[in-house]
Amino acid sequence: MSSLYKHQSDGIDFLTARSSALLADEMGLGKTRQALIAAYVLAGRNKIDRVLVFCPAAVRYSWRTEIEKLAAEGFSFTLGQYTPDVCEFTLASGARKRGKSLGIALVSYSLLPQERHVAAFTKWCASGKTLLICDESSFLKNRTAKQTKGALYVGKCCARRWLLTGTPIANSPLDLWAQGCVMGGGINGPLKAFSNWYHFRSRYAILKMMKIGAQRFQQVVDFQNIDELTKNFAPYVLRREKKDCLDLPKKTYEVREVALKQETWAIYQELRKEALLCLPDKEIKPEPNAAVRILRLCQLTSGHVGTPMIDETKTGYGHTGACEDVSGEKLDWLFSEIFGGELGNEQSLIIWCRWRRERERLAEALREEKCDVLEIFGGQSEKQRSEVLGAFSEPGPVRRRILLAQPHAGGYGLNLTSASVAVYMSNDFSYTGRIQSEDRCHRIGQVRNVTYVDVLATGPKGQRTVDHHILDCLRAKKDLAALTCAGWRKALSDD
Repeated sequence: MSSLYKHQSDGIDFLTARSSALLADEMGLGKTRQALIAAYVLAGRNKIDRVLVFCPAAVRYSWRTEIEKLAAEGFSFTLGQYTPDVCEFTLASGARKRGKSLGIALVSYSLLPQERHVAAFTKWCASGKTLLICDESSFLKNRTAKQTKGALYVGKCCARRWLLTGTPIANSPLDLWAQGCVMGGGINGPLKAFSNWYHFRSRYAILKMMKIGAQRFQQVVDFQNIDELTKNFAPYVLRREKKDCLDLPKKTYEVREVALKQETWAIYQELRKEALLCLPDKEIKPEPNAAVRILRLCQLTSGHVGTPMIDETKTGYGHTGACEDVSGEKLDWLFSEIFGGELGNEQSLIIWCRWRRERERLAEALREEKCDVLEIFGGQSEKQRSEVLGAFSEPGPVRRRILLAQPHAGGYGLNLTSASVAVYMSNDFSYTGRIQSEDRCHRIGQVRNVTYVDVLATGPKGQRTVDHHILDCLRAKKDLAALTCAGWRKALSDD
């Protein structure tokens, strides 16, 4: 058996003993390794003969890397391919006989909304004793999303279903419903006491009747019976934190404020007024028109203004139409710090950028200097990403390396322990995305203290901006995607 930490050995025992399980270890504790070794153990016992892994596209590289590491330690896996064009697997049988490899197929969540792919996955899983692993299972928290429904349908045909995530509850305890359904292969496992979603919601959520015009609807205002919910899930869930398992270096958080020029501040004030006009003082989510104006404020503090996409999880934090570069206060500050300030001694540095244009401008400018500029963003091929990660992690004396990454693409599943400083030029609204990105460099293998630097724009006289409010919420472990119009109105009025 591979050399393992005690918590990893315990995790393997936990998984092999259950057909439905949720491994909720904090990020950086090696959930992928535990799942792979546990699957290998089950295959040796003839409990499974194939593995199907659903995961974000950006995480497939991490699975491949871990499989290669285990292969070097004596484990035998066959990594199969799924070809979307023809809806077929290269692992025809997937069977594992004594002395043969365990077949594993890695599939992106993005294929699950399409019925033809779900049908192909179901057929392949039903033809053997399949273990389904849903990595980063918080992607399945939305019960009405097609990818959640697809995962549930496929899971019903599998012998075992394991979920892996460091953040099982991203927004509210109700996130557990959809994940519990997938894990249990339907309304089983921790949800067997509930007849349907509404039964579950009424037990654990406090609802209030709301009214907008003639429309009436129920909205969750608080939660109840959480101890009971925890007790119901306890037999199926294993959760460990790094502080209890590893002697990892400490985290340090620092803030650097950068004043906007007077002309930039004038534009910010105009955009803030427009946003406030679109926000009623009600406990409802902002409509698209108001959401776009809030996002424009966020863009401006990063130096540009465009027409941002509303559904950023699918667009890569981009924009539609023209995008205008307005200013460069934050970019100028970063340059002064990298090439003559406190960041000047960092051989490897991670810079997280929420916006595509922000990353592009940094890349263009940094490449003119004598340092290696590497990028991770949505749409890259696995080969491109592999080359970037290999170059960033290259040991020995090399030129200075700066990694520009967007959280939606680089915040999941990657090991970036060659760096001990991460700069957040901008933050998005997701608490889950923030902690995921933080732990890319604070995980097994890190030997230095890790410092996180948040760069916040201020007014010319130090006035707070939307940057401050976003960071305040993230530090309070809140997800701004759930913030109401009234909440946004108060935040922008206080700036």
